[in-house]
Amino acid sequence: MGSLDVIALVSEVVAWITLIGGGLCLLAFAFARMADGTWEPTDAVLVDAGGDDGTRVRWFAEGEFHERGLEPDEHPTVVGTDTQPAFYRRRTPERLRFEADSPVPRLLGTLAVILLVIGVIATVVSTLAGDAA
Repeated sequence: MGSLDVIALVSEVVAWITLIGGGLCLLAFAFARMADGTWEPTDAVLVDAGGDDGTRVRWFAEGEFHERGLEPDEHPTVVGTDTQPAFYRRRTPERLRFEADSPVPRLLGTLAVILLVIGVIATVVSTLAGDAA
């Protein structure tokens, strides 16, 4: 068994593992996007309520005004402005976030693309090494 045969065998195993893993991540990405729902853009107004309430966020969605407190992890993203671009969920307009998409589907999509690209490269290497041997 020559070195090209070993390269072909190893790259074929890597190709199978990464293509299956990439396909599963792609499927999980699709389900995560569906579960996340549709988020519509809006403008959120930051209001300093004073006292113990801290900063509150108000926005207009689906014909109504909504309000909630600003979460501690959201302070770095909204500091220094009175209005902030935000996104509310279409089916539940009382939910608001300051990013267009959730990090979970973004992570799954990126991981799926990386694994699928590695799988395609490993398939090409396996085919070329197998033909050369």
